[in-house]
Amino acid sequence: MTRPRDYLALTTGSVNHSLSKDYARQLSSTGSTILSTPLYVAIFLMRFSFGLVLFTLPIYLPAKEFSNLAVGIVVAAYPIAETIFGPLFGILSDRYGRRRWIYVGLTISTFTLLAFTLSRNVEYLIVVHAIQGVAAAMIVVCSLAMVTDVSTVSNRGREMGIYDFANLGGYVVGIVIAGVLTRSGSLLAPFYFGSILAAIGAVFSYAKIKERIGPGRQSAASPIQTLRRLVSNRRSAALFPIWLSVTTFIGMALTFTPRLGPSPLLSSLVLSGSVLILAFTQPFFGHLSDRYGRNRLMMLGLLSLIGLIATAIVAIRRTSRLMLLAPFLVVFGVGSFAFAPAALALLGDMAPLGGRGTTMGAYSVVLSLGTIIGPLLGGFLLDHYGFSSLFYADLVILMAALALAIVIAGPDLMSPRLA
Repeated sequence: MTRPRDYLALTTGSVNHSLSKDYARQLSSTGSTILSTPLYVAIFLMRFSFGLVLFTLPIYLPAKEFSNLAVGIVVAAYPIAETIFGPLFGILSDRYGRRRWIYVGLTISTFTLLAFTLSRNVEYLIVVHAIQGVAAAMIVVCSLAMVTDVSTVSNRGREMGIYDFANLGGYVVGIVIAGVLTRSGSLLAPFYFGSILAAIGAVFSYAKIKERIGPGRQSAASPIQTLRRLVSNRRSAALFPIWLSVTTFIGMALTFTPRLGPSPLLSSLVLSGSVLILAFTQPFFGHLSDRYGRNRLMMLGLLSLIGLIATAIVAIRRTSRLMLLAPFLVVFGVGSFAFAPAALALLGDMAPLGGRGTTMGAYSVVLSLGTIIGPLLGGFLLDHYGFSSLFYADLVILMAALALAIVIAGPDLMSPRLA
């Protein structure tokens, strides 16, 4: 039996069949969460520090001096860098391992978070935020590949849900703490605190996350073959426009909620409350995708998100009916949370054994593109057409993505199969 902490020795399918069966028995009886707890702790610390910046950065640039589009450009520097470097670190993690990139990324984050405090010059902040995006590419791609390594098809949805719980839980705490710190009048304190958290995460990752050279590393798949396999599979190809639309919506919401709210503290509480509910529902929806199929849960999430945006538009136009519409907002809001764990698990199911890092690198490109488009498009719409235009744009983008996914995948889009 392979030791529990040897992450990269995990396999599924017919490759290394006896090893896979041993791990499948172990994971089904003990749960791979026990095996990967240090990874989830590191992800929590990383997102805690990033959540502080996420909330603080839009108000770090005063509204009277900087347009919404300028803020969008600064925010977009992070995902642009993540888009460029995500695939690279995915390939490198397939060939040389995951662990080192996680603690190196956290170390880089430690210094970039301090660098934010040195100047409010827009060009300077673009460069600093871009470097933080490079660090994020290292951490996110390699941690997602590692979660895929430690899970099987039968429990991958749950594991991705728990990953999302750690990921989003860190954001929640970071946003709340940032709201408290900024209310005290200190816009620099969140950056200092985030730097300390990133440093702790780097040391913790180096000391606690373990891996060894496993079968996947010895036979790393060709990046070109891996990408060709993802694109040629109708179900995986249909994922990408849907992910792009969802992350565009998220990019808008996360960038401009702190800036448009009545106060930093109130905005942080509303935003963190929503993310907290999202975090707690992720393991549940991931488990449902293990039992009832990835595509069904993905469609539940996407259709609920469309319903949420449509209901919000009605609420904006007819504020007198807000109490009547509130139950629909809650139901559609919770239902929309079903998308992420099911979609991540499906991506992991389809990833070839030696190309999991490359697969998650491709996912990071789509994820980052959405968070590039969201702030830039949102800033432009706010400056020219006002607040309500964000909701109309989101609705059009989501419906177009759903239509495109149906064209790409056809009947397979609603197939109950896990992979």
